[in-house]
Amino acid sequence: MTTVAEAAAPKTLSRRVVRVPVDGRYVLRRAVTGLVAVWGAITLVFFALYSTGNPAVMLIAPDAPAGELERVTRLYGFDKPIYEQYVRFFGAVLSGNFPESIRYEEDPLGIVLSRLAPSITLGVAALLFGIIIGGALGYVSATSSSPLLRKLPISVATALDAIPGFFLALLLVLLFSVTWHVLPPRGSGSLAHLVLPAVTLGIYFVPTIARVFRTAVLDVLESDHVRTARSKGIGPVTLTVRHIVGNSLGSTFNVLGIQAGVLLGGAVITESIFSWPGVGQLSINAVQNRDYPLVIACVLVIAIGFVIINLLVDVLSVVFDPRISS
Repeated sequence: MTTVAEAAAPKTLSRRVVRVPVDGRYVLRRAVTGLVAVWGAITLVFFALYSTGNPAVMLIAPDAPAGELERVTRLYGFDKPIYEQYVRFFGAVLSGNFPESIRYEEDPLGIVLSRLAPSITLGVAALLFGIIIGGALGYVSATSSSPLLRKLPISVATALDAIPGFFLALLLVLLFSVTWHVLPPRGSGSLAHLVLPAVTLGIYFVPTIARVFRTAVLDVLESDHVRTARSKGIGPVTLTVRHIVGNSLGSTFNVLGIQAGVLLGGAVITESIFSWPGVGQLSINAVQNRDYPLVIACVLVIAIGFVIINLLVDVLSVVFDPRISS
């Protein structure tokens, strides 16, 4: 005979999944922490770039007349003390009035924003690939009755962690572009150009998502409300989607916030290898040219993107599991 508590368990849990008990103070704390992270990232990059030497060297020709280096240095203010340059530059960042890019001689923030759409496209595609493949592997590993299928998916996902990103990219190019001629090796302009960089970047989400989702599903499968739902004859589709998968997403969303750093950092290398015209490739070119304003603009956009992604993930995590904000 089903007790009152057991009969009420599925309904209570269902309400917990769909309601949005987000504490405003929790969101504010996360936002303030994110702003501090943005300031720290900009500060570290500024001083790191300053230590590489005078960027005015990149602006003059090798056969420039004597005194040209000093003139350009004074013109851009590179002869000022570092603290004065930092205060001036950070004030420009806060006001949105960036100094012009040294190489392109235009607003660096506008240049970065023009490259943002390709980076977002690549990031979303990579994230979807990682979630779908990692979630499928984790679910099969947790629910399969076959001992082989319970172990093999996680073993394969764990093995992916040992493959360096650049090596994986070269391997995919060798197989799909050089050997089989089915996908373009680099560039942009079509959906086919997106496949290899998205797989290269997204495959690193797979191991973590698979392991975390597998653990979450196993915990949910042992819960009282799932056993009660089964005893009531709830269909397999409803049981899987509403009770098992729906209640396993809280911890998985938490992990996605941590993985956002991998997504943004890995995109720099991936975009460079595949000549994808995003912020990652632009930032590498800016560092090579010692274009201080452009590098800082790239870091600012990437850091803000990281904060926004983490904030959204934190909110979604609280939606699925209100205990996180306590």
